Amino acid sequence: MGDQETEKAPKTELIMTHIAKHGPETEYDLYKQLPNLSHGTIHYCLKKLTDDFVLKCSPSKSAKSRPKKLYQLTFLGTILHLTALVNVLLPWLKSEATEKQMDNFRERFDDGLQVEIVDFLEKQGRLLMYAPFQEVRWLLDHYPGIVAMFLVIADTICLNPPFPYKKPFSVMLFRAMREDDGLKERTKREEKDFLQLEDEAFRDQFTDLFFQSLFHMKAKGETNNNKLRQLAKEYLEDKRDEARHIEYAIKLFSKRK
Repeated sequence: MGDQETEKAPKTELIMTHIAKHGPETEYDLYKQLPNLSHGTIHYCLKKLTDDFVLKCSPSKSAKSRPKKLYQLTFLGTILHLTALVNVLLPWLKSEATEKQMDNFRERFDDGLQVEIVDFLEKQGRLLMYAPFQEVRWLLDHYPGIVAMFLVIADTICLNPPFPYKKPFSVMLFRAMREDDGLKERTKREEKDFLQLEDEAFRDQFTDLFFQSLFHMKAKGETNNNKLRQLAKEYLEDKRDEARHIEYAIKLFSKRK
């Protein structure tokens, strides 16, 4: 990204892109590595990104008595970064370019951009403990189009965001039973809980579209993978759990005297 583009880009986007490229950073590290942004601007942007749950803050693994705060992308932040990359490949991914333009995009994608995305996904897979990203190199060997598919999935989710609450009625009951410990404090905590649920909803939706994509993609060679198999089993159990009320209804309306 050139200097003029850097100056024009939103400051929050600059910080997100920097963290995506370099991994978790402290506020001071960002100040040193982004000289065009003031310390106050960086502090404000980090707070906004954290409040929106695009970034999360965690203590560094340090022996010091006061460990530094590291900022890293959440799952939502990861999806937003992938969506930003879609703009680079938009004509190819959405088939809105001439054949010559598509050849140029494919060449650029194969020569460097795909490598950059794979490195990013693998790093985020370790940080987020998310198997499809952790196993992106394995997936690429067996499904050559998987990286482009990840970008399409991310773009699809951002255009159609999932609803955070899987079971809104259960959440309402939970809230009703909670002790009234002060409206202001409760509101802040519930907002944080909501953002956490939103992040999880993006993760679940990505997983669902990932498995749907594999269903339609042709694999190369043996496809034995313990991490992805375990994720599929856990996801299936979640789906079964979500359908318990439907199973109950079937039994309920099948009773006879």
